[in-house]
Amino acid sequence: MIANYQFIGYANADENNDTMQPIQLADFYNPTGTEVFPEGSQYGAGEPKPKVLLIDVSSVWCGPCKIEAESVLPRLYDKYQPLGGEFLMQLADGRNPGEPAVPLDLRRWTTQYEVKYPSAIDPSYKLGALFQADAFPANMIVRTEDMTIIEVVSGVPAEDSNFWRTFERVMNGQL
Repeated sequence: MIANYQFIGYANADENNDTMQPIQLADFYNPTGTEVFPEGSQYGAGEPKPKVLLIDVSSVWCGPCKIEAESVLPRLYDKYQPLGGEFLMQLADGRNPGEPAVPLDLRRWTTQYEVKYPSAIDPSYKLGALFQADAFPANMIVRTEDMTIIEVVSGVPAEDSNFWRTFERVMNGQL
């Protein structure tokens, strides 16, 4: 089970990236598979909670991260979000390796790549313990029923890869 890490960022950067809000992994916990976000939720009261969560850890300086943010994740988010998938982008590094991302980095990233999903900064590298810290992007599949990390990969997984097939299997309750 992944710890309930807490960050600051945007619940939906596409709609509001002026004010950062607290974001915690427990927000996405969905033990029955049919839970909805509560009244007053920044994710939309009554909206279904996800069945599977992709945590994408990126860095401003990382070329493959930029390609993933621009060309891969938007298409896959549009495909999976209506079916019960959610993405959470964590910006770890700023413009230089080892330099923590700051709020301005997140605002620029979410604006430049028109990010529609929850996004946050991880300046204390809380998630770094879960993957090889110098390998960006890192992508993690989390089953929200029990917040178990199912798979972690470094790099940009191809759209037809086993990684995304695993994501679909978790989303469909097959794993």
